[in-house]
Amino acid sequence: IAASDVSDLAGWATSPLIFAGAAQLAIIDLLDSGAAAAVIIATALVINVRHVMYSGALAPYFRTSPRWWQLAAPHLLADPVYSLAAVRFPTLSESDQRRYYAALGVTLYLAWTVMTAVGLVVGDQLPAALDLGIAVPLVFLALLVPTVVDRPTLGAAVVGGTVTLAAGGLPLHLGLIVGALSGIGAGLLLDPEV
Repeated sequence: IAASDVSDLAGWATSPLIFAGAAQLAIIDLLDSGAAAAVIIATALVINVRHVMYSGALAPYFRTSPRWWQLAAPHLLADPVYSLAAVRFPTLSESDQRRYYAALGVTLYLAWTVMTAVGLVVGDQLPAALDLGIAVPLVFLALLVPTVVDRPTLGAAVVGGTVTLAAGGLPLHLGLIVGALSGIGAGLLLDPEV
């Protein structure tokens, strides 16, 4: 955000309003380049289509939850929240699932919003040679490792990661979507229960 021509306030506001790191960064880049609103919205939707998969996977756990929870909980859904919830939910009661999800979501939401502000303040102070771009893939790798528990999940991880890297040059960050769908397909093919 600090490196773009987008105002600091507008850039920071994308954190609490959008709360989706990859989409937020893409939106900042598109705003900075003067892209049309339709392009910005379409890009954010394409990048965040993975949340449809996350929602589908978590839906059985929220099916009997109160309606207010079903309406509020999706705003807290982010990659780390899904990853950690998917691993822990099978071992928790329904009320503990809601508490766990809320604790994860609110903590991440507040941390993301505060750290975006910190980044705006100190971002210009960091040396240009410091490559922070590696941080995002490392976070996703750290989230992935605990979910690899059997042959289907290993196959999904390997195929999804490989295809995502190979398709990285696709426009509108479609490589991520192609990789995710490929990983899901591989996991389904390797799952003897399907």
